[in-house]
Amino acid sequence: MLQLTLTPGLGPTLIRRCLEAMGSAEQILAATPQQLAAIPGISANKAGKFIASWQDPTALQTELALVEEHGVELLSIADERYPQSLKWINDPPPLLYVRGKLTEEDALGLAIVGARKCTRYGREMADRFAAGCSQLGLTIISGGAYGIDTASHAAALRVKGRTIAVIGSGLARPYPQPNIQLFDDIVASGGAVISELPMTTSPRPENFPARNRIISGLSLGTLVIEAANRSGALITARLAAEDHGREVMAVPGPVDSAMSAGCHRIIREGWASLVTSPTEVLENLGEAGQLLQANAGTESKEQSIEQPSLFTANLTDSQVRIVEKLEGEMDLNAIARATGLPMHTIQADLTMLEIRGVVSRQAGKYAKKR
Repeated sequence: MLQLTLTPGLGPTLIRRCLEAMGSAEQILAATPQQLAAIPGISANKAGKFIASWQDPTALQTELALVEEHGVELLSIADERYPQSLKWINDPPPLLYVRGKLTEEDALGLAIVGARKCTRYGREMADRFAAGCSQLGLTIISGGAYGIDTASHAAALRVKGRTIAVIGSGLARPYPQPNIQLFDDIVASGGAVISELPMTTSPRPENFPARNRIISGLSLGTLVIEAANRSGALITARLAAEDHGREVMAVPGPVDSAMSAGCHRIIREGWASLVTSPTEVLENLGEAGQLLQANAGTESKEQSIEQPSLFTANLTDSQVRIVEKLEGEMDLNAIARATGLPMHTIQADLTMLEIRGVVSRQAGKYAKKR
């Protein structure tokens, strides 16, 4: 998969089409020009250039050396450890570069996004919400940028919570540079800094809208703190609501603040919920939020997960439907065909069923626990 990611002109969409047509990265790399040219979006000229690129090992060897030098792990979309919530968005990254660790806990993720040039009020709200939500059991996911992003990551670290930074450059050229120490602290804390971009990719403007889909795709919901009417944070929020079927929330600001005008607009338009506390964030995250609220007083997440009454009672209708249709081991596509449920509903429900101990997952397939 790394060789495909490094191929000039072969982006995530074309890689996905190639995988759908041929089944694996190995089969793609062994394809003839005629086979590649039969895939929509690949001309005969492009096919020839792709194959010529694959025959030169220089770029691959250089990239692998950088991966090893920086302590980076590569996660292919075919890898069992690839985040399930991200795997089933419309255009998932074929390959993730991960510095640090992604864990099962990160399925309970909250994206916090907002202005780079935030006000003191915005910074204080980011600190309050990120710290509070982190203490309640959510992994804080943001973009590692100045302003709201930085305040959110720092707050999660301060309360010893988990946080993930998704950056818009290669991991050998982390951006912004003044946040390198923050990124090191995130990794040292047990969190992760991730990118879909080759190691030395510079932070070009077009990288950031694509980066936003990863932030949204990794998260149960997105919280917007200080966003003007034209804000990149609203791109993330729109992706979460319209493309990924996730919850969107916004923190209101002063009524005359241009920095909060975007937050006020999305609340007014009805596709973001107004929240004023971390507890209200959990209330908007459906069953996952309810379980975290119920566990808030326990000594640890591990202890709370072992309470059978909490995690095996009161399944939702869609969860009951999934459990009833599970026969043997089934992957997500098979579950979708059997239940007729939307994929985003299946993903969320399976996460909760795993946490409750009702189903287990192995090698990308789900089964009822005996």
